[in-house]
Amino acid sequence: MSLRILLVEKDVSTADLLVPSLERKGYHVATARTQRQALSRIRASRPDLLVLDVASFGSNGYKVAESVRSRSDYMPTILLLPEGHTSAGGSAEAFMTPPFTSRKLLYRVKKVSEHLTRREMRIAHLTLDPDTKTLLKKGEEVKLRPKEAALLAFFMSNPGKVLSRQEIMREVWETEYFGDTRTLSVHVRWLREKVEENPDKPRILRTVRGVGYRFEVPGPERDR
Repeated sequence: MSLRILLVEKDVSTADLLVPSLERKGYHVATARTQRQALSRIRASRPDLLVLDVASFGSNGYKVAESVRSRSDYMPTILLLPEGHTSAGGSAEAFMTPPFTSRKLLYRVKKVSEHLTRREMRIAHLTLDPDTKTLLKKGEEVKLRPKEAALLAFFMSNPGKVLSRQEIMREVWETEYFGDTRTLSVHVRWLREKVEENPDKPRILRTVRGVGYRFEVPGPERDR
């Protein structure tokens, strides 16, 4: 499947230069000229990679970048920065500063996309690699038990959805026996110790009384 890229670029001439180069490599490219358009495109098509030209938005560039990224689950991003800037506080996967060519941008896209093929699952500040059973929480690496990793992957695949205990047991433990779900309760408790700031007052992995659980997507307003 072709990589879906959203190019957030206020300068039309720059977009006209970059889009054809990306499309010739087989990428599917959508463009947005404003913050509102960017958020609309993200909600509609869930792109795999965000390329955002901070410099094109002038003095508001970093605010636009932070706003778009914080409201799009912090998807993998390449930021095009103003001349003389080297990073943005480590807030993206890659950075580029002028002068740069389309070839250099293609190289950056290729390198970032290579990491996407590793099946990493990312929601806000949580990144799960189901293959290595490793969780990154705000940059801190946490090793998970096999069933913890499978359980977290199932929750992250269904953000905001209420999942019944029976549904979870069927999917993660591959069983049709639902007479005893204490194993699930134990694993949820273990998982909360690794994803929550305060496991006793969970804000991400919520209990839905009488039904099961819901994975609440973390956001800036919840993290404060």
